[in-house]
Amino acid sequence: MKKIFTSFVVMFAVLVAHGQENVIRNGDFQLGEAGVETIAGVADWHMDKEAPGSGWWGDATNRRVTLSSEDSTTLYQVVEMISADSVLYDLTFWAGDSWNTGKVVVSISTSDADTTTRTPLVTDSLVIGVDDMALSYGFSQNSAHAGKYLIVEFTCSPLNEGDGAAWTHFDDVMLIKRIPGVNNPPSANAGDYQSVKGGDLVTLDGSGSSDPDDDPLTYQWISTFPGITLSDPNAVDPTFTAPDVSELSSFDFALYVNDGQVNSDTVITRVTVIPAGELIRNGDFSERVPGSNPASTSLKDVLHWNIDELRDSLGGGIWGPMVTLASADPTLYQIVDVIQAKQTTYTLTMSARSSWNSQSVNTIFSASDADSTVRIEIANTENLMAIDPGQGINTTPYAIFKQVIMIPAGTAHAGKNLILELDNVAYDDGSDDGWCEVNFVSLVKEVAAGIPSNGAVGLTLYPNPASTILHIEGDGHVSSVRIYSILGSLEKAVTGNNINQVTVDDLASGLYIFSVTTQQGVVNQKVRIK
Repeated sequence: MKKIFTSFVVMFAVLVAHGQENVIRNGDFQLGEAGVETIAGVADWHMDKEAPGSGWWGDATNRRVTLSSEDSTTLYQVVEMISADSVLYDLTFWAGDSWNTGKVVVSISTSDADTTTRTPLVTDSLVIGVDDMALSYGFSQNSAHAGKYLIVEFTCSPLNEGDGAAWTHFDDVMLIKRIPGVNNPPSANAGDYQSVKGGDLVTLDGSGSSDPDDDPLTYQWISTFPGITLSDPNAVDPTFTAPDVSELSSFDFALYVNDGQVNSDTVITRVTVIPAGELIRNGDFSERVPGSNPASTSLKDVLHWNIDELRDSLGGGIWGPMVTLASADPTLYQIVDVIQAKQTTYTLTMSARSSWNSQSVNTIFSASDADSTVRIEIANTENLMAIDPGQGINTTPYAIFKQVIMIPAGTAHAGKNLILELDNVAYDDGSDDGWCEVNFVSLVKEVAAGIPSNGAVGLTLYPNPASTILHIEGDGHVSSVRIYSILGSLEKAVTGNNINQVTVDDLASGLYIFSVTTQQGVVNQKVRIK
């Protein structure tokens, strides 16, 4: 069974320095004994008994602990000794439902020397994906708890007792200690990641930024990409127009805020730009088949995509703004174009990761007649996930994969449908059990031809795409050629009396703007360098 992760974030303040510090040790569970998967192998965390159900899971870049509700004791850490000072503690953490989680229970407790005997000070329970709350506790000066140990505890309970134990993931635990009377730095929030099309107006959102002392904030946005200018870098919500990219592209924007005394940490948000003229429909899998159940997770309910298997036999599904493909399922495919007789280049980009044991997401181009269930393979590319099951690495972060195919002129497939297929290939351990996640699929088409003139100046630039030399033919003497990236930065300039060719093998692959100056005027044309 595929285990689906839903998550929440318990947030109050994630702050360091200036009178506050994170006093939790190993809050991301990265530190532990190699080769040990039980909680006993995790540094700084404890249970009163070693239960076989709970453990320390994930690869080296994504460790977490999984608690079983069958464990009669909590996961806890002895944080520090409570001082006689006035102090406030704010707890934040991440939790995810692995199986049958009903509630997550979190407590702040105290103890004397025997930490197996603990006195809860504040306890709360919450439902993953529903509750959003903070857990805080303060001690006054010379509190009766001074000299005792402060302890943070976690446990969980089943949603349905009849379905067995609950299994709950925990990660990114922070306990912030704040001293009253000392200015606390603000916290910047650059907003959610966005996906837009080239030419769209994009609005960044820093409204989630905050200051624990309720001081007024000023904002500073930073864009490092030439050609992208923010409407007002000091606004809460500046705007910009997404560039018309030729392939799936990501642009990061930084934000820090100031409370009148100190700056926050700098945070990043990302805008993924999809080519305005792409062929793929519903490349982020956010659209569903009209009339389908909004709660359905069946791949049959993803608009514009197809899969040749019965609805009830599919393992993969729609999990938020992505699809999960099971290696046991047939390919997920979309009819993307009608193949032409001219030479045509297609550039595919997509974002994908192994969510478990996925060796590769193969991208397959095929041709078909009207019956798209009968397909002839044209190209098949492995997009390897870089897992290493022998080293315990079965999951990977998202990565962007790119594939370029060229269909030659005069192909026998002219007039047929061009189909893109996505196929998940599991690591070969004999089980055929692998899962991958795919999102942001983009396909851009270019038909090979000379770039026609704009009418005022009779010029043709060829070949396009070009790899070594770009030729310039037509009326008028060319006195200069200036080559710009698609984002507007000048990459190369050539001047002369009558330029008829430009070397381009020193340019990186991608789309460029060639600005050609003649006696009759200037021609600006797009040229792809391969």
